[in-house]
Amino acid sequence: MSNVLLVCRQNEITKALTEIMRGMDFSMIDAVPSGSEGRRRLQEIEYDMVIINTPLGDEFGIELALDTIEKYLIGVVLIVKNELVDHVEAKLMDTTAFVVSKPINRQLLTQNIKFVLNSKAKMQRLKEQNEKLQKKMDDIKIIYRAKLCLMGYLDMTEEQAHRYIQKQAMDMRISPRQVAENLIRTYER
Repeated sequence: MSNVLLVCRQNEITKALTEIMRGMDFSMIDAVPSGSEGRRRLQEIEYDMVIINTPLGDEFGIELALDTIEKYLIGVVLIVKNELVDHVEAKLMDTTAFVVSKPINRQLLTQNIKFVLNSKAKMQRLKEQNEKLQKKMDDIKIIYRAKLCLMGYLDMTEEQAHRYIQKQAMDMRISPRQVAENLIRTYER
């Protein structure tokens, strides 16, 4: 189940888009008429997707799309007049936003929405994987610093320092990083 924010100043189009979203099993569908209200809502609630029907009351909508892409890991679909599609796509060239032309083709819109949601899920997995790798790298750096302390202060070889940290971690039932942090606190005062 996904949450979507519709940013559209025209009530009849908001109703039509809401019907399309309901057919796609969105768990929460919010609608606001302006870019400023959209920004406020994005700060309050975590959405999976934002659909912007341009133009808005207080701005065109490109600015909102760019702000959203920069600050949040969510999909953005911009609906624009057919004659403006090339111009808008050029402004959003290096982003993850999708541009759909008016009049809206229901099937094309639903395909784009599904693609954006799948892309968002993939990006979320990559972000989580990146965070795990970053944590591993941080752990390795701290463990290496602890090894250097043991090698410098206790004249251990790197292998001995490594074995010592691993053995302490097993004996104390804590992570090697925690052992390394304790060693660093002890020797780097």
